[in-house]
Amino acid sequence: RVTQIMNLLSLAPDIQEAVLHLPPVTTGKDPITERHLRPIAAELDWGRQRLLWQKLASNRRPSKDR
Repeated sequence: RVTQIMNLLSLAPDIQEAVLHLPPVTTGKDPITERHLRPIAAELDWGRQRLLWQKLASNRRPSKDR
């Protein structure tokens, strides 16, 4: 488990910052979890990571209806 968390250090700095500044979840499930970030962190190219992050973040934004 420690290795899974440490692998997040491979994320591009701007993605790490975006993850750190995700809004707190007060009800329901987290829209973005560490499990969602694993395939992005496994990609070594930061440009490709950014594309994957944009896709994930746009698909996982909480709706205002929740």
